[in-house]
Amino acid sequence: MSLLAVALCAVFLAYGQKGDRPEIIPPEVLRGKDALAADPKHYKLEFENEHMRVLRVTLKADEAVPVHDDRDALFVCIKECHIRLTRPGGRGQDIHLQAGESRWIYGDTRSEKNLSSQPLELLVIETK
Repeated sequence: MSLLAVALCAVFLAYGQKGDRPEIIPPEVLRGKDALAADPKHYKLEFENEHMRVLRVTLKADEAVPVHDDRDALFVCIKECHIRLTRPGGRGQDIHLQAGESRWIYGDTRSEKNLSSQPLELLVIETK
């Protein structure tokens, strides 16, 4: 069995009854899921050096990416962005930016979903 499967089983067994289970999967269980490795269909590497990495994210309407780890980064919307960032426990943050606008996003374990009826395209400029 994989280490992730063993860890997940241990978490659920440790919390007993359904009502006692944690609301989120502990971050240490999910750590190491890089966005580019977790979803190469939607993430493309544009540039990388010892200081930064630039990823291009493209999502169709209502499309989402799996849970992964993100570093501190600047989100720069190429097209209008209406995106939901969701942590494993379900807590989310909606961001709506016009084309060309940007916002600093702190690193976290999360998924992203395009809330728009239009395709989403943004650059994620990560610090190292």
